[in-house]
Amino acid sequence: MGATKVVNSRDPDELAAIAGSLNFILNTTAVSLDWNSLIAALAPKGRLHNVGVVLEPFLIAAFQMIAGEKSFAGSQLSSPALTRTMLKFCVRHDIYPIIEEFPLAKVNEAMEHLEASKVCSRIGLKN
Repeated sequence: MGATKVVNSRDPDELAAIAGSLNFILNTTAVSLDWNSLIAALAPKGRLHNVGVVLEPFLIAAFQMIAGEKSFAGSQLSSPALTRTMLKFCVRHDIYPIIEEFPLAKVNEAMEHLEASKVCSRIGLKN
């Protein structure tokens, strides 16, 4: 999908290896993460932006935010009108999602594929 490097955000050693190197991190997950390790991965003036609905409080160390002039923000995904504009842009520029399709009769195979973390993006079931 164009990535030149992948980092497991749940592996402290991998996050430590990229410390201070990222300008922007977009979190779309709805689970608590090691926020301080993610903030440490940010370059000075880097930004951690959250759109995932995390129900627990964010526990972050203020000093590393202040010392690195880093920011942590969040927002809603978008309005229906903005979503329509984005979809029109995608069609105009031939940008489409990557979907792995399975026939409905192979739902168990699709679930095994998902549980084995072999999914590139999304799984769809079709009749």
